[in-house]
Amino acid sequence: MSTFVTGQISAPNRIGQAVKALLSHKRNRRVVLSASVGVFQRLVQVGSTLVLMPLLLRVLGPAKFGVWGAAASLAWLSGLVDIGTGTALVTLVARSSALDRADQARRHIAGALSIGGGLAGLMLLVALAASISGAAQGRAGPYLIAAIGLALNLPLNAGNNVWMALQKGYVSGAWELVQTLLTTAGLVGAAALTRDVRVYVAVVYMGLALANIGSLVHLFWSHPELRPEGLSVSWAAMREVAGHGVLYFILALTGGLSFLLDNVLALSLLGPEASARMTIAMRICVTAVGGLVVMSQPLWPAFAEAAERGDRKWIRKTLLRGSGLLVGLTVAGSSLLLVFGERLLRLWLHTDLGIGAGLLWAIAAWVLAQAVFRVPNLLLNGLSILRFQIAVFSVATALALALKFALAPYFGVAGILWGTTTPVLLIVIPASIWRIWRWATHLTPRVGELAENRAEDILGNLLP
Repeated sequence: MSTFVTGQISAPNRIGQAVKALLSHKRNRRVVLSASVGVFQRLVQVGSTLVLMPLLLRVLGPAKFGVWGAAASLAWLSGLVDIGTGTALVTLVARSSALDRADQARRHIAGALSIGGGLAGLMLLVALAASISGAAQGRAGPYLIAAIGLALNLPLNAGNNVWMALQKGYVSGAWELVQTLLTTAGLVGAAALTRDVRVYVAVVYMGLALANIGSLVHLFWSHPELRPEGLSVSWAAMREVAGHGVLYFILALTGGLSFLLDNVLALSLLGPEASARMTIAMRICVTAVGGLVVMSQPLWPAFAEAAERGDRKWIRKTLLRGSGLLVGLTVAGSSLLLVFGERLLRLWLHTDLGIGAGLLWAIAAWVLAQAVFRVPNLLLNGLSILRFQIAVFSVATALALALKFALAPYFGVAGILWGTTTPVLLIVIPASIWRIWRWATHLTPRVGELAENRAEDILGNLLP
């Protein structure tokens, strides 16, 4: 009996000691804090969505609600239309921070802001031309507002990426929480005053701009050493950031194409009812992956900084622990989906779309595959091993598209999802593990030197 009691007491102690040992490392504490704030922000965002959607649908009506949703959804492009320069800051500034090279980090930030400002100016000119020509009048008005808002936020979004690079993702998470609260309050206020859909679109982009301005001002106030010097444009800095950014941009495209067209394929291959099932399935998949991204994204700059310092022991442990955590959570969530999914979907949708066990298994496998390669992908990003990933994702995406056409006639919507999952399991995950193993077991030059060489090679081909 005493042994049983001792075991009962020692088990929590062992867990507590493991947690204490984990959080004793400064890098681990920052990752955990950033992930925690990100998860909280995402929960608030989901709660806001649950409150706003029925309110706006009732006030605007289905037609205007659809226009608002389409125009507001363009805000998600802010991380893509900057041709990857904002994403490149996560790695570049993290490395500069690891080496205490504030001047180098400042140059990277100035380059990204210059590129973002130039792209914003180009977008504003196009929007102005559309407005003058009359192409953006009438029903196109909300989309003109969205384009202007997207352009203004292009350079402003750099602050959040730099916070992440400094391993202070909890700060950017806090500003995203501010954005959610501002936007929610603005939309509730608009619902009480007007039914002009343009006002609702403007509120979305105004909330985004105010939060991004606050994040950028907070960054330069807290870290004056990172403030760009004067208004001069450093072409060398722009070329360097653009060289890295283009690779991240291509990587995002090659990876996203494996599933971004699934709704279109379902509609063309299987019909409208199948497309409706795919819409719900992708909503579940994207929501689940969004949770995985929020929890794991802080590992990206941490990997870059650890690699620059040569801390391979921490990288190895974090790679295994992080992957184990994401996979464990995904298995638990998928189990709930498989057991209760059909019942919960009928309650939520107030109808039966025919989402059965076969499709739920396909959804669970899709999310699990994403969870397995998520942390290895972040490590490869932090190491700037990008061209290899682009090649792997290109092959996997080509195979995925072929499998979707082959499997859809036999397995329906589930076949389209399995078309994405199968190449991830057979190609992406093994290739990523092999590349990481090769990096870990071979003597290689410093990561920063490799990145600079790659950037020079790319720039020689892309820029004059």
